[in-house]
Amino acid sequence: MEGVKPKIVAIAAALLLVASACDRLPFAGRGGDQRTVLVDFGHDSYASFFLFNFPKKIAVTPGMTLVFRQTWTGEPHTVTGGTLVDETLGDPILSFATSFDELAAAGVPLPDPEGEVPEDMTVADVIEIVEDSRDSDARQGFLDSYDALAEDGVVPDRDEATEVAFIELAANLGPEIEAAFTNLPHAVDEGKELETTQNIGQPCYLSEGGPPEDPDQPCASGDQDKPDFDGTQSYYNSGIIPYEGPQGNTFEVPLAEDIEVGSYWFYCAVHGPLQSTEVEVRPTGSDIPSQAEVNRRARREIDEVAEPLLELYRTAVDSNEVRVNLGAGPQTLEGPFAGLGDVSVSEIALINEFVPKQLEVDAGDPITWTMIGAPHTISFGVPRYFPPVQFLDDGSVRVNPRLQPAAGGAKEFPAELFAAPGQEGGPGAEVVEFDGGTYDGEGFWSSGLIAADPYAEYTMRISRPGTYDFACLIHPPMVGTIEVT
Repeated sequence: MEGVKPKIVAIAAALLLVASACDRLPFAGRGGDQRTVLVDFGHDSYASFFLFNFPKKIAVTPGMTLVFRQTWTGEPHTVTGGTLVDETLGDPILSFATSFDELAAAGVPLPDPEGEVPEDMTVADVIEIVEDSRDSDARQGFLDSYDALAEDGVVPDRDEATEVAFIELAANLGPEIEAAFTNLPHAVDEGKELETTQNIGQPCYLSEGGPPEDPDQPCASGDQDKPDFDGTQSYYNSGIIPYEGPQGNTFEVPLAEDIEVGSYWFYCAVHGPLQSTEVEVRPTGSDIPSQAEVNRRARREIDEVAEPLLELYRTAVDSNEVRVNLGAGPQTLEGPFAGLGDVSVSEIALINEFVPKQLEVDAGDPITWTMIGAPHTISFGVPRYFPPVQFLDDGSVRVNPRLQPAAGGAKEFPAELFAAPGQEGGPGAEVVEFDGGTYDGEGFWSSGLIAADPYAEYTMRISRPGTYDFACLIHPPMVGTIEVT
């Protein structure tokens, strides 16, 4: 449940999918009268989340229906749009930031604006790196948005870019990019770790203005009735998409017959504008890509930066060690692992696996997991049904209160050490070593939610022989077994 914030530009990436799985993309679109966009995606070979929409851009005509189909990975999502969103996501400074992220995630050797940037590296040097990269939507998006910013006088023209240090440009643009991100509504209360906001977490459709400022105050019941999207609504928000029931994992946006031609944006208010889709409405009767063509475009985006994650996972499985960059330079880490990631690939496309899935230990011996990337728990005696997000009878939505705290006698992970990817806080480059105690083999025992920058080494023991299933409470597919002798 990443409340991901950008750095100057948060590193972004697409997900991983093996080549033979193209025909299994779960669009399930009817074709002519609707188009389907994927929200998140789960790898077919291992548990994961990929906090993006696929494709990033889609063309439709008035009267069609957009279907946003969520893959339930344990990460909640919204589909949020309206003129308030268009004003921000249509700004070239945000396109500049997100395309920079996507290029970096795809392996283009761009400098890290928050890392050690050579003082003599100019803006022209960065532009040349991008121009020399292979053709992609991100490459074109970067160059187009840079030129738009240059036309507005925000950045120097390309022919003048040799005169400006990149580190200077990054420092100047950083606050504006941060403001563009933070001005958008968020479905997670940043002041209260992992608490959902009711003004964004519940559905809301407004013809003018924004949702209530009080995060605990949902929109009025009448404003929760979904109208057709005509492009003039100031705020058009699914709330957190339910993952079960008749409408589970699907949110439909019916387009009005009189919607104006133009571009409209929808993003996830949990994970931010890197998880977004631009909807281009073309005139009635226009030729638009078929659902099959949409599928292929999504597949290209999926594949664009996929290989590094696949290699990372295979290496971990085969050798029980990985060489990764977690922000302090490349380093080799040993398993067992609870989650895998590499900031050179992405901070928001991650492997949610215990590697290895099966362990054998002696009773009382320490088990130390290397915990990388997203927040996870290590939990035993997990109930058969444990929803990470709960939808209550009164319409409110909340994180399961049993998810975050340590339980069953486990020691509480210190809040001051908790630092999920992209978030401020934590011990910086210092590895967090924490001993959670001992599980006696009975009842529910959980480490509580753990994440650290750059990673954590979490140790626990099991005192009684037996076979124990364990899981991450926040990511349901993330499971394993320990044989204790």
